Amino acid sequence: ALPPLNPVEALFNKAVGLMPYFGAVLLIFISVAITADVVGRIFFESPIVGITDLELLAMSLIGFSCLAYVIVHRQSIQIDLFYEVFSGKLQRPLYLFAMLIGCAIAGLLGWLACVAALKWKNTTGILDLPEWPVFLFMALSLIATAIAFFFQTIHSIKRLLEQREYLSLLLAFAGFLLILSIPFAYKQAGLRMSGLAIGCIGFLILMCLMLVRVPLPFAMSTIGLIGLVLVSRRVSSALNSVGSIPFVNTMDFTLIALPMFMMMGDMVGLSGLSDDLFDAAQKWLGKLPGGLAAASVAGCAGFGAVCGDSLATVITMTTVALPSMERNHYDLTLATGALAAGGTLGILIPPSIGFIIYSMITEESVGKLFVAGILPGILLACIFISIIIFRVARNPALAPPSPTYTLREKLISLLYLIPIILLFVIVVFGILKGKFTPAEGGAVGTVLSFLYALARRKLTVKLFVNSMYRSAAMFGKMFALFVGLYVLGAFLASSRLPFLLADTVSGWAVNRYIILVAVIILYIFLGCVMNIAPMMMLTLPSIFPTIQALGFDGIWFGVVCVIVMEMGMITPPVGMNVFTLASLRPEISMATIFKGVMPFFLGMILCVTLVVIFPQIALFLVN
Repeated sequence: ALPPLNPVEALFNKAVGLMPYFGAVLLIFISVAITADVVGRIFFESPIVGITDLELLAMSLIGFSCLAYVIVHRQSIQIDLFYEVFSGKLQRPLYLFAMLIGCAIAGLLGWLACVAALKWKNTTGILDLPEWPVFLFMALSLIATAIAFFFQTIHSIKRLLEQREYLSLLLAFAGFLLILSIPFAYKQAGLRMSGLAIGCIGFLILMCLMLVRVPLPFAMSTIGLIGLVLVSRRVSSALNSVGSIPFVNTMDFTLIALPMFMMMGDMVGLSGLSDDLFDAAQKWLGKLPGGLAAASVAGCAGFGAVCGDSLATVITMTTVALPSMERNHYDLTLATGALAAGGTLGILIPPSIGFIIYSMITEESVGKLFVAGILPGILLACIFISIIIFRVARNPALAPPSPTYTLREKLISLLYLIPIILLFVIVVFGILKGKFTPAEGGAVGTVLSFLYALARRKLTVKLFVNSMYRSAAMFGKMFALFVGLYVLGAFLASSRLPFLLADTVSGWAVNRYIILVAVIILYIFLGCVMNIAPMMMLTLPSIFPTIQALGFDGIWFGVVCVIVMEMGMITPPVGMNVFTLASLRPEISMATIFKGVMPFFLGMILCVTLVVIFPQIALFLVN
């Protein structure tokens, strides 16, 4: 956070900094409550009455409680590609413009939500609890977010005044007023445009807002609000309809799975299971050419099977495996490339946060998506290992031979994998067999990995508190994206852009695979400039209806989509896995890591090609 300018801001920042602790307490409560409900339902036929009501209300409280924290600590998801190219003199007015947009939109959403909350009469379905207190909490959280933006705006204005950049100050405010005036200018001009035209122009403006680094949730909300006004041509009716959208749409059972699997990944990392994975992989694969790098990929695959997050996989496996490869004098391009690419397996092998987000947007079955990701995940891991073996076989200097282990040592190492295998089986197969939902699976996995870490004495109070705090704050960051997505989605629904686009594309006299290849190329390009979550949220509402209209299977496309989006995790200039690894080891240049991942990028293209040519790779287990 920026140093506060006055005691009021200091007090505000301190209060906001405590909110993730509130979210962490609720995360602990809800994960334990869900696990208790699952155990009671399965073993004693005695579920906890009304647990689903508590899940939804607690999840909303957790997500909205951390919105202002994300802004104060400047952790909101933004697109930095072009912004970083600009000089400081140009960055300062763009930053002020972004803060003004965020302040206005967050404040407007908060005010509209306050008005809607005070009129809200709905109660929960089972316990008949009133929903308006949580609704009002959401509204106040949005207002607190607007205040956080306001303080950031004051900082920005102060900096511009100190630099005597008065023209920059005027340009920032002029741009802000220009954006706000669009719906009024459209109405006064008496223009009439089709929903397709309004939707396309809206996306063009959205891209511009993203490129000047307006936080993505508020860029989406801005276009959603403006678009609704343009489509309805009535400001009051459009704004009134927005007041309840963030609350109603985020009360989604699938969304609860996100913080559950985030916590589960953290607990697995703390329990020491990642060390066991790498140790076993090293002993079984170590004698292959590049054995330690191959073991790193295998370890990433195993960790991804109980984590679901790419960055968590990279962080954990880099900490475990990279020192060992360095001690054995592995070439750093090979070592870092294997870890950065191997980390992408975390969002393909189930359970997968990528599939959960895809499911929420497309309404495809999470369970089927999890099943569909198993064989492609194994295939991609095998391709990565084959690339390592091929490279080292051609150039043995990249990786000296590893020590030899006896059969007894290898077999003993497998014993330490039993807990992680059991965890995978319980969580994934419990979901597939319908024993519990994805959210319940994440909660059960979290509690089990916590108990395992406790049993191994790997967990301290400080580590546990930090883990829960981090999970709550990270969920707040993701949750903000969904708030923006749902406001933008209301505009897309009213403009019918996704369906008009689908009708237009499906009417083209070209082979449907040509269109599919074009979509894949688009995703590869977008993956170079943004992360997987915002990319899914921005594109799938429009692209998925087109894919369906062309007759492609939605589950199969989910696998293709996630693999292609994984490429963006390792491609410049916004390769988050590369950035994460470089931040862990700043002495290793990003150029070295990017050079190391390129052979694996080609391996991903091969994997996508095989899944497109042979769809049963993804659909065999599903069917």
